[in-house]
Amino acid sequence: MQSSSTKDLEDISNEELQAFSSFIYDAYGLRLDWYNQSSLIRRLHRVLQLNRLTNLTQLALLMSRNKDYFWRFTDLFTVQVTELFREPLALRELKTTTFPFLERLLNPKILVVGTSSGEEVISLCIMLKEAGMLSRSQIIATDLSQKALEKAKDFAVSKTKIEHAEMNYLKAGGEQSLKAYYQATSSMCYFHKELMENVEWSLFDLTQSELGLQFDLILCKNVLIYFNHQYQSKPLSRLVRHLRPGGFMALGEKESMAFYRNENYLIQTVSSEYKIYRKSLKVL
Repeated sequence: MQSSSTKDLEDISNEELQAFSSFIYDAYGLRLDWYNQSSLIRRLHRVLQLNRLTNLTQLALLMSRNKDYFWRFTDLFTVQVTELFREPLALRELKTTTFPFLERLLNPKILVVGTSSGEEVISLCIMLKEAGMLSRSQIIATDLSQKALEKAKDFAVSKTKIEHAEMNYLKAGGEQSLKAYYQATSSMCYFHKELMENVEWSLFDLTQSELGLQFDLILCKNVLIYFNHQYQSKPLSRLVRHLRPGGFMALGEKESMAFYRNENYLIQTVSSEYKIYRKSLKVL
């Protein structure tokens, strides 16, 4: 096959996109049709380019010949843009509104959706440690990509990013300095392994997976923005089912529960500015 450096990528037609989406769903259960189409096409173009393919038909053929390639596809397809203590004011508000509830629990259970390379999990673990809850918390960190999970397990960040992370940490209500949580080399900062001793790692597809557990806190930040508005009610309903009565859920600052069809559960808004919600203790 010719590489994309010598032959331009072909435009993706609606027919080709629908055919590929049907193939992925039939073979692996992944609902590409739920995703925002413009974002989906950008990411598919990226997958094609990195694999030196020119169209989705070639990609589907490659995946049908090599079943393991689906996991390589999800590694390339998933968006892994994040940073330590991202949206720090929202994290400060999360600490204020949810930690008093979690502190009353013997073993708080927390779900992180869209772990990416691990920044959000490490940020959460540091916040829990400073609140004295990390050692008794059960955290399940999930992602659609196995490669992302493997990277998150061995989390490290470039020293060029640590200054900005330190500022975000303080804005989020950090109590000391990030230096207390990592060992630095000439170029990298390696965070202490014990921070993630209570973290379990799991593949999780928000369009179809069920974990069989309910949680006291769910963090699903900057994941729903990649779904079409018309389909957001479905992953939101799945998240709510995973939430215990009285439990909290935090979304990204550009997300909301506006598309959730509140038919079976009562969802209360705790912070409309920082997108923090709570499941009613009374389930209809």
